[in-house]
Amino acid sequence: MRFKGLAGTALAVALLLTGCTDDGPPDPDRSGASGPVGTTLRIVAGSEQQSVIDTIVKPWCDAKGYRCPVTFMGSVDQARQLAAGSGEYDAYWFASSVFLQVGDQRNVLQDVKPMFLTPVVFAGWRGEMQRLGFAGRDDVSIAEILTAVESGRTRVWMTNPTQSNSGATVLFGFLNHFAGNGPGKPLTQEQLDSPAVVQGVTRLVKAMEQTPPSTGTLMTDCLARPDDCRTMFTYEDLVIERNQELVKAGREPLVVAYPRGSLAISDAPLGFLPHGNGDDAAKRQLFTELQAHVLSAPDAQAKLRGLGRRPASSIGLTLDNPDLSVFNPEWGIQATINEQGIQFPVATVIESALNRYQTSYRRPVAVHYCLDGSGSMQDNDGWTGVKQAAAQVFDAEQAARNFLQTHPQDVTTVTIFNGGITGGSPFTVSGNDPGQLHGLTEAITRYRPDGETNLYGCLLRAAAQLTDSSLGDRKRLVVLMTDGKSSQGERPAALDALRRAGVPVVAIAFGKDADPSQLTEVAQATSGAFFEQNDLVAALRQAAGYK
Repeated sequence: MRFKGLAGTALAVALLLTGCTDDGPPDPDRSGASGPVGTTLRIVAGSEQQSVIDTIVKPWCDAKGYRCPVTFMGSVDQARQLAAGSGEYDAYWFASSVFLQVGDQRNVLQDVKPMFLTPVVFAGWRGEMQRLGFAGRDDVSIAEILTAVESGRTRVWMTNPTQSNSGATVLFGFLNHFAGNGPGKPLTQEQLDSPAVVQGVTRLVKAMEQTPPSTGTLMTDCLARPDDCRTMFTYEDLVIERNQELVKAGREPLVVAYPRGSLAISDAPLGFLPHGNGDDAAKRQLFTELQAHVLSAPDAQAKLRGLGRRPASSIGLTLDNPDLSVFNPEWGIQATINEQGIQFPVATVIESALNRYQTSYRRPVAVHYCLDGSGSMQDNDGWTGVKQAAAQVFDAEQAARNFLQTHPQDVTTVTIFNGGITGGSPFTVSGNDPGQLHGLTEAITRYRPDGETNLYGCLLRAAAQLTDSSLGDRKRLVVLMTDGKSSQGERPAALDALRRAGVPVVAIAFGKDADPSQLTEVAQATSGAFFEQNDLVAALRQAAGYK
C-alpha cells in the first residue's frame, strides 16, 4: 500500500469535500422569498450522483417549476448528518446501502428505493488487463483477481473504505469471499472475528498501492498517473464515463473484469426525511414525483442508460437492447451479466468492519502534520479551523465518529511553523492512546499564531523524521497546510529531502493569500496531492483519509 502517484487536481478534489453545494438562488423556504410552500426539495447526495443530477434531476425540477438545491457530501458526513437528526435536508441520496445503514439505524428515512444499479469492477488499462490475462473474458473469478493483487503483478488502487462507498463496497465483497458466503448470505460478526477473514482481508488491504479518500479522487488521479496506477476497484458507470472521455482524447481505454463469486453492487438508494411540520406533505409529493420520474419515465431511463447506469429493475443486472456504444464489450462491459450481488450485513457489522480497517487491517502510518501558525492565521480565523479540525482528527471519540481512528502502531507528529518551528513543537505520539492524542489537540489549542511563513523548514524537519529507520515499514505521509506565501531559502533542500525520502505531501491551500504554485510544486515533486479549501475541518479530515 505504498503511497504514490496522487495528482494535484484542485477542482476535482474540492468538489468531493464536505459541503460543496450548487450555486442556485436562495432557498425560498429559508429566505422568505415568494413561492408556494413545498416547491423546494433540499437533497444531499454523494458525488457519484453528480452526472445523474445534472442530466436528469435538475432539468426535471426546472421544467416542473420546482427548486431542488443539491449539496454534495461525502459518505461519512451524510451518515453523520442523518444519525444526528439534522433537519437541513429533505432527501438523502447515498451511493450505496452501506453508509445509509450506518446513518439510518433509527429508520427515519421513508420511501427508500434504489434508483439504479452499478457493479463494482476490477478495472485497468487495456494493455495491463491483457497482460494479466483478464481482457476478453467473462469468467474472471474473485480468486484470480485476489492472486493478481497479492502477488504484486500489478499496482492496484481502491478508495479508503471508511471514507468512500466504493471502497466499502469492495471491502464487503472480499470479506464475504474470505467468509465463504454466497451472494445471498450476509457477513456475520462471528465470521468477521474469524482468523480466516481477518488474515485474508489484511493481506488484501496491505497489497493496495494507494487508498485515496474518495472515488472521484481515485479516478482523476489514476487516469492522470497511469504509470503509478495500473488497476483499480471502482464503479462500472464511472469507467464508462471516463472511457468515453479517454477515447475522445485518443487515449487507451480501461477494461473491466467482474469479480465473479462475490460481486458487489451499488444501488444508489434515495429516501425522504420528514420533519414533522406542515411542509412535509408538499415536499413528500415533490419527492414522490421525482423518484417516480427517475425510476420509470422513458426519457429518464434512457438518460440513465446513456450514463452507464443499469435500471433498478434489472434482473441480475441484465439489460434489454443495450446500447453497445455505452455498455461497450470492447471495454469488457457485460450488458447481459446475470449475477446476484452480495448482501450487505447489518449496521453493527458494517461499523465493526470499518472500525477494524482503521485500527487493524490497514498498514500503520507515520504521518507528519505541518500546520501554518503564522500571524495571518489569527487574522483570517484560520487557526480556529485548525483547532476544530484537530479535535475531529486526533480526539478518539470524534475520530471514531469520522472513521479516522489512529492505528495502534501509527506514529503521529504535529509541527507548528511560522518563520521557523514554533509553539514548542514538534509533538509526537506513538500509538493510539486517547490521552496522548488529546494532548495534540491541547497543544494546538494553546498556541497563538504569530510571525512570518516558512513552510520549507517544516518540510525539512518532516523528511528527516520520516526517514528514521526506527519507523520500520510504516507508510509515510506529510500533511501540509498554509494560508500564505512562504520564504524560499530552504526550498531546494526541502524538495530534495522529500524526493529522496519518497514521502508524499498532501498540500492544502487555505484562504485567498495562499500561493498555489508553491504547494502544487511540493505535491507534484513528491507524488502527493494539492487542493484549495477554506473549510479546514473538512480539509484536514480529507487529508487524514489518505492514511
